Amino acid sequence: MAKVNDPASSGTDGLSWFKVAEDGLDGSGKWGVDRMIESGGWQDFTLPSCVAPGKYLLRAEIIALHSASKQGGAQFYMGCAQINVSGSGSSTAQTVSFPGAYSASDPGILVSIYGPTGQPTGNGQPYKIPGPAKLTC
Repeated sequence: MAKVNDPASSGTDGLSWFKVAEDGLDGSGKWGVDRMIESGGWQDFTLPSCVAPGKYLLRAEIIALHSASKQGGAQFYMGCAQINVSGSGSSTAQTVSFPGAYSASDPGILVSIYGPTGQPTGNGQPYKIPGPAKLTC
């Protein structure tokens, strides 16, 4: 999410984005996209209560990893929504800018999801969702 003065006319250049939700590979080997498909294309999440009130752009993103075993093979699909947050939060989350938030060699971007065990190969490490840490209150 990125706080803006007017979401209807705001561009995305120079915005500071923070993460409020993420879903990747769980401990059972099931991917977030599979859970989204099972729920008819929906991804539910609870907005952290510490998000400051105001107008925001909400950026939803899916990263397709079927060709991500070579640099530049990950595919990014995103969309934005305009939202208004009410409440009394005052969080200052870790932020990133786009472009620049990801590198083509990040572990969650450059990864083979077709390992011999059916799990992604990442030098023995679990799959790491790219980007900043998710905001927690």
